[in-house]
Parts: sequence; structure tokens; C-alpha cells
Amino acid sequence: MLQKNEEALKNLLEKSYNYALNGKNAFSMMIEGYQKRDTALLQEAKELLKGSKKDESKIDMKAVETLALYSPEARDLRRVVALIKVVAEFSRINDYIKSKINSVIEEIVNDEALEEEGTRLAFFKSTLKALSDAVELVKEDNSSRLNQLIRDISIEESKCDDFVAILEKNIILNICENSDEMENFAKRLVNVRKLERVSDRCMNIAKLMKYAVEGGKLKL
Repeated sequence: MLQKNEEALKNLLEKSYNYALNGKNAFSMMIEGYQKRDTALLQEAKELLKGSKKDESKIDMKAVETLALYSPEARDLRRVVALIKVVAEFSRINDYIKSKINSVIEEIVNDEALEEEGTRLAFFKSTLKALSDAVELVKEDNSSRLNQLIRDISIEESKCDDFVAILEKNIILNICENSDEMENFAKRLVNVRKLERVSDRCMNIAKLMKYAVEGGKLKL
């Protein structure tokens, strides 16, 4: 039978993992809805993220309770502190995903032509891969596997930067050639840059979980 402090940490880990997994599932559903141009599926993805802020607050309270009541040892203390920050990172990621879902729904409803659709889909898939690996980091306790996941996230983050550079160039060209639609293209540019931050935040999560497992100095 687990001691109470171990039970508390296990419960916190489970809640944090499920919170992260929910965001990843919503993004995966968004990609499917985008490919099928299915607004009902996109609305379903939005529903998955409903109450995200409240769920984040509940996890924060569970972390504070764990710290206050169970006096975790140094290694577990690092993990609790890291999880508080990790959940905050996933919360911001959820915000970006919700924003992107809304913009994709608007594009489909208005039957807008999409810029560089193949590049855009590749960007979505690299972002999803980085996010999926970041989710798995939450529960990862093996240093070798952890470092492999971190390397994979770093690769996808770099790929996302490349995809965004292509998309930005295309959108800016469209702004120059279609000045009457400047507001619409400017909105797309903002949305692309917002989604780019998902992979950046996945790298932050990677650093936090590396600190949690291996210790040392935390650098973000």
C-alpha cells in the first residue's frame, strides 16, 4: 500500500497528465476537422477545452496541498514545483489551440482559400508531435527516455520554425498583392505566430521535466 505522500504525488501526476492529454486530443481533433473541413468536429474539439482554466486552478491547489501536507523529499519536491509550471505551460498551449480552432472554423464557414495548405498541414503535424512528446514527459521518470523525448521535441520545434517562415512569407506576399484583404491576412499571420508558440512552450516543458527528474539548475 502506498504511503499518503506517494499517493498524493501519484494523484497530482495523473491529474497533470490528463490535463495535458486533453489539450493534445483537442489539437489532434482540430487537425482532423481541418482536413475534413468539418465544423462539427472542430466544435467538439473546442468542447474538450471547456473549463481549462478551472481545471488548471484545481491542479494548482492539489500541488499546494501536496507541498503543505506531505513534506515531499527533494526529488519529489522538484517534481511538484515543476508540475505547477508545466500545467501553466499547457494552459497557455490550450489558449493557442482554442484560438486556432476558432480561426479554422471561421475560414471554413467563409469558404476562404487557405495559404500553402500542404505546408500548413505539415506545420500542424509537427506541432502535434512536439505536443504529444511533451505530454509523455509529464509521467516520464527514466532519464534516457526523457532525454530522447526532449531531443524529439527540439527537432519538431526547429521544423515548426521553418514551416512558419514559409507561411509568413506567403501571407505577407498575399497582403502585398491583395491590400483590400489586409485585415484578413494580418489575422492569419497573428494566428500562425500564436500556434508557433506551442512548440516553444513544449521546449519549456522539456526543460522543466528534465529539472524535475535530473535536478541541477532550471533554465527557461
